[in-house]
Amino acid sequence: MKKRIGQVSLISTIGGLALTEAGIHLGVLQGQAWSIVAWGFEAGTIGGLADWFAVSALFREIPIPIIRRHTNIIVKNRSQLTEGVVDLVTNKWLSPEVIREKLAGVPIAEGILRVLQEPGNQARAIDFLRDFLSRFADNLDKPQVASLLQRILKDQIAAIDIATPLGRWLEGALQRGDHNQVWDMMLDAATQALDEPQTRSLLRAKLELALQEYQDQDWIKKAGVWIGKKTGAMDLDVFTDKLLDKARVFAGEARANPAHPVRQKFDNSMLDFAHRLAAGDSESQELINNLKRKLVENAEAEGIIQGILSRFKSTVIDQLKSNDTPFMALLTDNLRRLLNELQADKAAQQKIDEWMRETITQLIEKYHYEIGNMVRSSLSKLDNVGLVNQIEEKVGDDLQYIRLNGAVVGGLAGILIAIVKLLVL
Repeated sequence: MKKRIGQVSLISTIGGLALTEAGIHLGVLQGQAWSIVAWGFEAGTIGGLADWFAVSALFREIPIPIIRRHTNIIVKNRSQLTEGVVDLVTNKWLSPEVIREKLAGVPIAEGILRVLQEPGNQARAIDFLRDFLSRFADNLDKPQVASLLQRILKDQIAAIDIATPLGRWLEGALQRGDHNQVWDMMLDAATQALDEPQTRSLLRAKLELALQEYQDQDWIKKAGVWIGKKTGAMDLDVFTDKLLDKARVFAGEARANPAHPVRQKFDNSMLDFAHRLAAGDSESQELINNLKRKLVENAEAEGIIQGILSRFKSTVIDQLKSNDTPFMALLTDNLRRLLNELQADKAAQQKIDEWMRETITQLIEKYHYEIGNMVRSSLSKLDNVGLVNQIEEKVGDDLQYIRLNGAVVGGLAGILIAIVKLLVL
């Protein structure tokens, strides 16, 4: 109904004018009062027509010669209107100063915490974190990550002095006898190796090679070896078995006796090396540093790191499959505890607010032009008909009242003028 008010008012004034003029000319309506009414309808018609033209000229072209160039104002001035809207939004309504002023009184952290305290929102936040961590975990075993970690590890290890603490630890371990288990494992492995057929074959081959080199020295040694083999005094199989038996006895004695001379000699050498490491001996420390560099720079180090990352990725993904895993339970408990602590910590909330205001302000100042671009882009997507329809839809009702007001005010002005003319004349 509101969209027809202007039309109804114009039709009413035109109809009123036609009826009163016809009545006066036919003698049906007599007296000055009816003349005043006729003048009122006449002025109302003129005012209604003028406002109809003014309103219509905004939205569409009026096919009247000469005058038509000043109609269809919105379409013809579209670019100026667009830039005007952009300027109004960016420099008036949403200027950095206005946004900063509005943010100054907004308790951002309090509002966020209030929203997150609701169980449904907490569940959505946890699902978001789980999804984010899952996406992050998918890239953990990428070669680029392994290469990056190797470089970081290399830089960090290069700056760390591990020689001195290694020397102190090694010194203490030797003094406490922590290394005896290593001795036991080494000697057990050596005993098992002595029982292997391959070990016997290798030892016999070495003895035969040594005997061949010995007899090749001169004819006397060669003759002695020949005689020994012919008489049976030199049997390589017997020699091999005897050597293996002696080696087994030696390994057994060394394993059963931590104070065995060989073990003691080796322990003393290692203890001396540990003393020199702990004391900062440059030669000993350089040995460890070289070993450290070779370990990190080893071509296989990146592969080892990538293998570790792959296993870690599998573990993380398994823990992120649902909210019932131990990791997710720990994450949920810590999130709720953090929210409760922040809820009671007003000072922390204030710091968060200051940081967020500063960050938002910096982002707005840096990308403020994007607000205008968004407005400009939105308006450019509309064709002329769509733009006119949207504006008319928003302000069309008020414009209809302008047409009504034009008819009413015109009519009242006509009546007033008519009364004045009658009184004066």
